[in-house]
Amino acid sequence: MEVVVSSYSMIRVDRYYEASLTELGLAAAKSLFENLKEKVEPDVVLIANGYSEKTANQVLLSSKITRALGFGSPSFRVESGDASGGASIYTAYKMIKSGSVKTALIIGAEKLSDFPSSYLNEILLQNMEEEYESRVGILPQSYSALRMKSYMKKYGVDYDYFVNWPYLMHKYGSENPYAYLKFQVDRDTAKNSQLVSEPLRLFDTAARADGVAAVLLASEEVAKKIGEGDVKVKEVSSSSGHLEMDRIPSLRGAFAKMGKPKFDYLEIHDSYSIQAALILEELGFTRGRSLEEVEGVPVNFSGGLKSRGYPGGATGIYQLIEAAMQLSGDFPGRRVQGAEKALVVSTDDLGYSSFLAYLSR
Repeated sequence: MEVVVSSYSMIRVDRYYEASLTELGLAAAKSLFENLKEKVEPDVVLIANGYSEKTANQVLLSSKITRALGFGSPSFRVESGDASGGASIYTAYKMIKSGSVKTALIIGAEKLSDFPSSYLNEILLQNMEEEYESRVGILPQSYSALRMKSYMKKYGVDYDYFVNWPYLMHKYGSENPYAYLKFQVDRDTAKNSQLVSEPLRLFDTAARADGVAAVLLASEEVAKKIGEGDVKVKEVSSSSGHLEMDRIPSLRGAFAKMGKPKFDYLEIHDSYSIQAALILEELGFTRGRSLEEVEGVPVNFSGGLKSRGYPGGATGIYQLIEAAMQLSGDFPGRRVQGAEKALVVSTDDLGYSSFLAYLSR
């Protein structure tokens, strides 16, 4: 049984102070259903969200959004931090392949713009190990700075090596109408941007913001009736692992489980420039040279988290839609020509968990 990307919708990543998490979720879902030939009540609704207890003072989010849509479908919130989007895709795919459901509506929803950085950092600190990391004050940013230092020493590169990533992401994102930071940046500006945690600078980090994206996955049989989707989710994979300075064991495990497939297009979770380098290297790029090799290669033509924006647990849903649009030739920004296969890499901030989705036309 094939799993088809039957319909999708997303809003531009931005700041939506006037709208609640539920209101944004409803807007994206309603737009998705307008693209279908006939209305369908999904067999299950999954809400990909990492932080609603802290950001919206809400639990039971899936029931509230599902009820507001007028559905009585079973619903679940899938929480895996910033990898919640990937985890929900994994869950929906497995449910459809098992035959237990034929349609799964996934809504990735996150609001992160309503708070000052100090409070947002307290929320994101929950991504770290409470006993050994967050309790002693290690933030994801400082951990990434340590990773950069280790990488620079191991491979003999200086800080300039990392500047290529934000330069490329903003170049691509400037063409994407859904991008939060839709502007180009030159290398000197990125290199001389504000120091966050030496040597990590502002343009090495991804801007967190509000975002909602919705996708309907369906069995091939149902997809033919309700939509015209020509992109299939061929396989998903996932693995968990501990943090290493110069490796991402969870991604290495998930990629190996999937059989290291070939792909024509790649969307990765570039929460930091160093994270982009480590992800690329787990996928086969040369260690210590990946950010030089990536120029001219079809990776993150959306602008990635760096330019499109970083809507927490909703990120994986954006990535899935962007990759599907590339394969179908519908992406409104920079396009890859003739792509038949795409790989989506959804992880949390630092890579404790990795979820992969392999797409095909």
